[in-house]
Amino acid sequence: MVLAVGGGWTARVEGQPAKDVVEPKSGLARLMSFEQLANLIEKSDAMTPLRILDARPREQYDQGHLPGAVWVDPKAVEEMSQKPGALTNREVWENWLAPLGISPETLVVVVDDHRQLDAARIWWLLTYLGVGRVALLDGNHTLWVERGLPVTRDVPQVEPWPFKVRFRKERLADREQVRRLLDGEPREAMILDARSAQEFAGKTIRSKRGGHIPGACHLEWSNFVDQSGRFLSRDDIRTKLASVGLKPGSKVVSHCQSGGRAAVVAFAAELVGHPTQNYYLGWSDWGNAQDTPIDSETYPPDLDPQPLSQPPTKPPTP
Repeated sequence: MVLAVGGGWTARVEGQPAKDVVEPKSGLARLMSFEQLANLIEKSDAMTPLRILDARPREQYDQGHLPGAVWVDPKAVEEMSQKPGALTNREVWENWLAPLGISPETLVVVVDDHRQLDAARIWWLLTYLGVGRVALLDGNHTLWVERGLPVTRDVPQVEPWPFKVRFRKERLADREQVRRLLDGEPREAMILDARSAQEFAGKTIRSKRGGHIPGACHLEWSNFVDQSGRFLSRDDIRTKLASVGLKPGSKVVSHCQSGGRAAVVAFAAELVGHPTQNYYLGWSDWGNAQDTPIDSETYPPDLDPQPLSQPPTKPPTP
């Protein structure tokens, strides 16, 4: 089933300030409120097709999901992206997109239960592949349920669509582009490292080498999203970005280990008008190369090293 929607993109959630989710003036970050999506689901007319993508684990999807939502596997996306040449392989991504039933006119809304980590990964990938309108739901699935909004166990029947991928190459950074950025004076963009402080300092090592890209600024992804998966206000996002010296409108290159956390930072930065690139392969690429420059001074100074001989106490963040 494809739901259809129409009308404006401005809505207000009770107890929250109104949020503008009209087509953005710059960037591709769109944020949709609960009330707005609920209204779109309820009214569903024939103006614009709507595709809700649920990026939670399959077992959670099967227990209940938003009406009309289609399951999408962010772990499979991460694994596909890591294969050599995958991010420029049009056939791979057209085959992945087709079962989702996304046409050039489709409005896509992505939801997860992981503080936007999985949803933002899907958002970034879809925008990179050329999907025109992709929004993140401002809040996680658990909060949706707590608000008493509708869920179902019905799995929609999706008619495949042969979406033609058109890579937005300006949204992806690779290792050589980052190298050239380091050599520039002044630098054309600020590198924002979305990983943990321990990873940035080289205390937690998830590749052959630990540390960070020289000159990168550390601003962990979790600064922008609360525990319920709701983004900070635009003013608060601007304050966070300004705290590391980012000037209004200047370009951001975000990275993490493998694209997910960097996608959250990219979304937040685009939401307030910054052009962005995601160095999607991130530290899984830079930290495994033998000839890339690395800084690894302790930051902050009171971090305790995490022994590499022991497994982490919780699953690593992408």
